[in-house]
Amino acid sequence: MSEWDEHAADWERDAGPRAYAEAAFGSLLDVLDGHGIEPAGARVCDFGCGTGLLVERLVTAGASVDGVDTSTAMLDLLREKIERHGWSTVRALEHLASAVGPYDVVVCSSVLSFVDDHPGTVQRLATLLRPGGTFVQWDWERAVDADDDHGLTAEEISTALVAAGLVDVEVGTGFEVAIEDQVMRPLRGTGRRSENVADL
Repeated sequence: MSEWDEHAADWERDAGPRAYAEAAFGSLLDVLDGHGIEPAGARVCDFGCGTGLLVERLVTAGASVDGVDTSTAMLDLLREKIERHGWSTVRALEHLASAVGPYDVVVCSSVLSFVDDHPGTVQRLATLLRPGGTFVQWDWERAVDADDDHGLTAEEISTALVAAGLVDVEVGTGFEVAIEDQVMRPLRGTGRRSENVADL
């Protein structure tokens, strides 16, 4: 059982995840616009999709989405949404191996700091992109000298994206959103798969 299963039932009742997803979607649209990718008609892999808060917004924008998550409980909630809304362009996948590219976009919303092998996971996800496809991640920033190992530094994100063969890599604040007395400012890392296969 995934450690996230216990959070599934109450996940969307919390204002935080909903506000985060809305802000992340706006942040994603900015990136896609800069990369010349239209959400409508795009194939997207949402790695660490949870209950599908970002998936909902992507589908509404006209994208087809493969949502991947290790939490069975969260995926069950996504599957309920798929059935309820009749989403024929959405799949809920428990294993990354089931995600078959090429994708126009790969997104990872506050998940890569939790995987065992951050650089290796980015490398695998990058291979799922079509040439010219876009990779976007948001993660909490960890200070370089922090005792807590939660989150990622900007350098760690940038290094992993470059090592995965992505180009036009940029890392900075993804968005800012206030939830009660807390202001969320996650890092956003972006890159594109090279149009030239020989560069990969």
